[in-house]
Amino acid sequence: MMKALAIYNMKGGVGKTTSAVNLSYIAATAGQRVLVWDLDPQGAASFAFRVKPRVEGFDRNSLERGGPLRSAIKETDYNNLDLLPADFAYRKFDRFLDHLGSPDRVFADLLHAIGHDYDLVVLDCPAGFSLLVEGIFAAVDAILVPSIPTVLSLRTVTRVLKWADRSESPTTVAAFFNMVDRRKTIHRQVCTLSNGYPELFLTSLVPYVSIVEQMAVRREPLGVFAARDSAAMAFAEIWSEIAIRLRQSESTQTRRGQWTKVLRAIEPLVMQLQAADPSETENTSQHVVANAERRRRTREHAAASDVCLTHGFDTEARDLERSGYVLELRECAGALILLAARAGEQDHSRVARARIDSYWALQILSGDMSPLSALQQRLGPTAPLAMESVRAIVGGRKLRRIDSRVVGSFSAGAREHRERAS
Repeated sequence: MMKALAIYNMKGGVGKTTSAVNLSYIAATAGQRVLVWDLDPQGAASFAFRVKPRVEGFDRNSLERGGPLRSAIKETDYNNLDLLPADFAYRKFDRFLDHLGSPDRVFADLLHAIGHDYDLVVLDCPAGFSLLVEGIFAAVDAILVPSIPTVLSLRTVTRVLKWADRSESPTTVAAFFNMVDRRKTIHRQVCTLSNGYPELFLTSLVPYVSIVEQMAVRREPLGVFAARDSAAMAFAEIWSEIAIRLRQSESTQTRRGQWTKVLRAIEPLVMQLQAADPSETENTSQHVVANAERRRRTREHAAASDVCLTHGFDTEARDLERSGYVLELRECAGALILLAARAGEQDHSRVARARIDSYWALQILSGDMSPLSALQQRLGPTAPLAMESVRAIVGGRKLRRIDSRVVGSFSAGAREHRERAS
């Protein structure tokens, strides 16, 4: 029976592709028939396996029929290991899923159609959050979250858990630490903390070693040119652990209650670590630089498209909709924008609008932060009148996400923000 493993983290630069390449190679050498699906339009896994990132004829119909995707599967240089390469058109994945409706069902059917001839499908997922990621959460057997052992990264792991928990995803979630440098106090502290939560964290750690960087030069998995290196052996141990969890996934019940318990225990400890770690400022700066580079690449990918992912929020009784107002979180050209306005408003001066970072966005989508509260914090007392109107309509009622859709443009200032983001 085919198993599907997604390598995912909302952050970039944590080793998702490195993990996908090495774990798929290890599984293949163990005798499993493995397919790697490079879902990131940047095509890093395709590059690593020396395959051109191209899927001929990829369009909306591909998601229903699966034919062009199956035809694009290529053999790699390694036995039992095939690759479905990336394509620049994958940036339109959300638009296609939105047109077809029910992204959970569509992606699950597509994954089965593509992977039914394999024992294991490994998904190298793009960073961020989208309709595609929601479909992945609903369709795969396990999600593996590579993470760097810092406070910020540990907080990100909790957000992934909350997303899986609130969406009642049936998948198993596991995390492991990558690029571990035991000379750093915070790395040692976080790794020690993880030992207390074996239901979430794998015991194996991938050390920070220069040999991993050679993968990009050699375009080979570690097991091919450095099988005895500590990083290669760590990935082998990770595969052994995750293989057990994949075998157990058939009988595992939805982990909603379990993840809630883990989250309640981890979050106070994250806060303690953050308060005790003076080096977090340095880590934050590195995180900002890495995110800036990722946003630059995202803008380049989005330059040829006017597609934006929009999440709408309202009360249970749809008070905003009935009053003719919208409250939305929009992602376009790498920019995350909260917006409150009268529906169809064209005058930008009457639109309450603010940019937020990806951490806030995931908190909002997971239900841990009110989008209205976040918008108020960003705009302060100078917010446009629309902000007061939306606040008055909502009153003390709880906001929830009512839909996620792909739109071709923003009626209230999308192009302006795209120009600012560039």
